[in-house]
Amino acid sequence: MPLEEFIEAVTDPLEEVLTSEFIEVSDLSPSELGVFARAWFTMPGERRQWTISTMVELAEDSPELDFSAVFKMCLRDDDEFVLEKALEGLWEYEDRSVIPSLLGILQSDRTAAVRAAAAGALGKFSVLIQEGKLLRKDADSIHETLMGILEDDDEPMEVRRRCLEAVAPFNTEDIEGFVRWAYDSAYLELKCSSIFAMGRTGETSWLPLVLQEMDNEEPSVRYETANACGELGEEDLVPYLVALLEDDDYQVQLAGVAALGKIGGGMAKRALQRCIKEGDAALEDAAQAALEEIDFIDDPVTFTSDI
Repeated sequence: MPLEEFIEAVTDPLEEVLTSEFIEVSDLSPSELGVFARAWFTMPGERRQWTISTMVELAEDSPELDFSAVFKMCLRDDDEFVLEKALEGLWEYEDRSVIPSLLGILQSDRTAAVRAAAAGALGKFSVLIQEGKLLRKDADSIHETLMGILEDDDEPMEVRRRCLEAVAPFNTEDIEGFVRWAYDSAYLELKCSSIFAMGRTGETSWLPLVLQEMDNEEPSVRYETANACGELGEEDLVPYLVALLEDDDYQVQLAGVAALGKIGGGMAKRALQRCIKEGDAALEDAAQAALEEIDFIDDPVTFTSDI
């Protein structure tokens, strides 16, 4: 189906569009995006919501599909649902071209949920900055904006905690203070954010607190503890993560598997191999992916050549 026919079909609320036809809007050129954009902003809101939801789902299931041009366009959409979905679709997108849009959304009067999603999307750029992969001006604008909102007591807590998570890789003394403030909070979700942030700082000095939370009665805390261990990457943490593979909460088990994949080593490999033999289908798939990550880290040249 040519692009023009797809646009005609998708803009008609009464027209049924097969998911296989969405390939027409994958990897759009600038001129094709212009054609699509002119139609997009005249579409009924419910149709735009359905269309972008379908794109996000397809992109998750089929990595070869690239709807990033459409998702970037949708950062200008007035519909909050569409905007959240666009942010979800761009979760792994690392091109600095989206940074101004993300900062604009974060500083806007959009809902707390949308602004929090924008803060979360900025977090990956904080990591890239520490790796020397972005410009100094990007670092300054991201750090200043995230810290400004984090320090503002009048901001919604959901937005502040996502800013803490996103700014953590900068690992300044001020950030350390906010991590401790969040950890001591009686607000469970804020405490979870603090543990997540501990991992993203890369500071092993947080390990005593992280390990202390391994047995927390709240699954969400144990989940973030596993994530933090994976980020900190210390092989001494592997036995603790192996114990989490028997956790009562399934999401905690999956987080433990992912963390073992990030840390690697012989003990981690053996634990993951047991998951493949003894776990259910989802746990088996997660363990297989984690083992592939270890193999890639150990020998990226050999791993790539085998694909």
